Amino acid sequence: MRISFALGLMAFLLPSPTATPALSAEPPSAAAAFRATVLGIGPAVSSSEIGDRLKKVVHQVELVDPVAPTVPAKSYELVQSLDENGFPVCYSLSFVTHVCNDQQCLPVEVTMTWDALGYYERLTYPPAKPLTKKDHVPFTTEDYAKLDRILRDRGSILAAWTLAFLEKPLEPVEAVADVGGVDAVTAPTPTTVRDSVIEDAAYTSWALWHWANGEIVPILRRLTEERSTPEYLKHLLTSDDRRHADYALEYVIEHSPTDTQFVDDVVHILATGERDQIPQAIEFLEKAIPDRESLYAKLVDACVRMQAADCPIILQKLADEPNLPPAALEALTGKTSELPYFPVHLVLRMLEQRKFASGKTIANVAALLDSDDFFIARRAYEHLSQQKLDAALQARLDAFREENRNRL
Repeated sequence: MRISFALGLMAFLLPSPTATPALSAEPPSAAAAFRATVLGIGPAVSSSEIGDRLKKVVHQVELVDPVAPTVPAKSYELVQSLDENGFPVCYSLSFVTHVCNDQQCLPVEVTMTWDALGYYERLTYPPAKPLTKKDHVPFTTEDYAKLDRILRDRGSILAAWTLAFLEKPLEPVEAVADVGGVDAVTAPTPTTVRDSVIEDAAYTSWALWHWANGEIVPILRRLTEERSTPEYLKHLLTSDDRRHADYALEYVIEHSPTDTQFVDDVVHILATGERDQIPQAIEFLEKAIPDRESLYAKLVDACVRMQAADCPIILQKLADEPNLPPAALEALTGKTSELPYFPVHLVLRMLEQRKFASGKTIANVAALLDSDDFFIARRAYEHLSQQKLDAALQARLDAFREENRNRL
């Protein structure tokens, strides 16, 4: 595969989608408006205002048609769309492909669109040239909806099957009834592929899936990497799209592992992201924040904002630190009023295992005696019962014990 870069920035004209963008009090950015309207499959129509607000760069790329892998690669124009900040928004490619070997099928003429990371997003076709099935029967609305789902599935079984597999005849239904029979799709299609193709259009399904998820994907990814400026990466790190945040996090870990400008954005992922993002976020923060006390402060702050089920991951990380400073322990107890029972228990257990107590930790734990959650209040009582307290706090602890004598 070879890429050569051509042309410059110019207005990007995109066919109008069939859906209508949601109304909002303020005009959406070009990228946001684009994403609100381009998903799905439909006929290509006139250019839209949204498309005019994007910019494009055209790249010449060489691709092999998956239906004819022995034919030399052809050159195609790949359109890279950029928003008002110069950030990649999507890529579009128009192509024509034949989807069967006996020339009985009409050629497929489409424009396919991917997001900035190479994930399929949309497919359009000329209004006079809809996709067709066996005997040139046009796709139904349901067929297009299913095809859209098929093309989005990167883990599809179609990745493992060759086009030749779809040409292999199967035994009659009666002969294989004991293993589920054959489906109602194109004759050669086995039951195991049924949900991954359109009925009577298995070849088309296979061919378009490989266009959407094949050799072009790393090309798109590489083009986006070339525009992965710090500003763009910070934009992705705070994205609601998990795939975009993952890309940016992996990129900064590999290319900018000690760059402090990404710290707050990675802390955002740590605090609000998914559970399996936590180890990577910590990996970056440990390298980007060499000062341990500053690192612990960031982890403590994130812990309070995390899902309750994920907070213990951070607490265990801190518990495993042999030289955790008093300031970190005091900061942890200062956050216990914002935590549910189990994280509170883990914090107090950390203090107990380290046999650490200070005026701040005792005062912070004492405040939990007034918690609306009795289990937290009781756990605080148990912890304070092991400490040396001043007369006023000891009297308060005695009063708590007397008031809750039947519950302790």
